[in-house]
Amino acid sequence: MIENVLNIVHHKEPVKHQIGETRMYKKIIIAVVCVATIAILSTGCQMTGTQKGTAAGAGLGAALGAGIGALTGNAGMGAAIGAGVGAVGGGLTGDHMDKKREAAEKADLQRQLELERQSGSNQGQNKIDAHYEYVKKRKWVDTSNTERVWVEERIEGDRRIEGHYEDRNVPSGYWQEYEEKVWIPEHYE
Repeated sequence: MIENVLNIVHHKEPVKHQIGETRMYKKIIIAVVCVATIAILSTGCQMTGTQKGTAAGAGLGAALGAGIGALTGNAGMGAAIGAGVGAVGGGLTGDHMDKKREAAEKADLQRQLELERQSGSNQGQNKIDAHYEYVKKRKWVDTSNTERVWVEERIEGDRRIEGHYEDRNVPSGYWQEYEEKVWIPEHYE
């Protein structure tokens, strides 16, 4: 490509294989621009921030990589490297933005709950005296048992282990539901 520019400056005709290379570079650049456009336009679909960042980063990286690769002589390799680097960078950025948004939403919800707790003036609410309630609970009842099993004679490394009995645990159990009497202090509902 640089030789073509030098040939034009010195008023020489470019060599035929160089013209073919120039056309190939143009096709690669057009393909990369199309991929970048599709990646950027697809970021509006139902995607997470991580997915959007990955798509946009891959598209932008491919476009920049193709441009740099065209200048250095290998647009395809530049586009591939740029797309990979852009996808990783975009994915990391999108993931960071997702986590930041989730943290902000959680903090906002906590703030709203705190405001609701503080604003309660006990007017219009019923006072409930302290009392006992029965609460349904459940617990795991372990019914595991041991089983005696014959182990055949075997050789481990350079040691011979004779046949013998071993006790092995056989796990089993079930969930048991029960009611528990719980003290509920005085409160408002």
